Amino acid sequence: MANSKENETRALTVKLISFGYKNGPPPQANLVLDVRFLKNPYWEEHLRPLTGLDQPVREYVVTQNLAREALGNLEKLLAGVLPAMLNVKADTFVIALGCTGGQHRSTAMVQELAENLSNTYPDYHIEKEHRELANLEISEPISS
Repeated sequence: MANSKENETRALTVKLISFGYKNGPPPQANLVLDVRFLKNPYWEEHLRPLTGLDQPVREYVVTQNLAREALGNLEKLLAGVLPAMLNVKADTFVIALGCTGGQHRSTAMVQELAENLSNTYPDYHIEKEHRELANLEISEPISS
């Protein structure tokens, strides 16, 4: 009984990281997913200067059938894995999503996944990190 009560009071931190393969190897993570199979907003001239934090890019990425399917499958996997992490007394689970440059697809997918996980698991702490965007100057504050 003590274990189940402990699991109810402990919160899991789920850290989501976007990154670009062209900028180095994936960060250390429990789960790494390459999202380069999605259509790249980089090739759309009006989207190129934007990032996955911007709504037009996010919509371009996450409305793709493959993106919806990948997110759905990932969320099904996490439905079993995340509670199991608490059972093995882990306090953090890291998911890294990568694309070519880390600016568009992986960033948009992290934003969408973070929102979905926050809604599904309100007791978990969901953190986002955009490795490649840390070096870009973003002119406007981004709400997530």
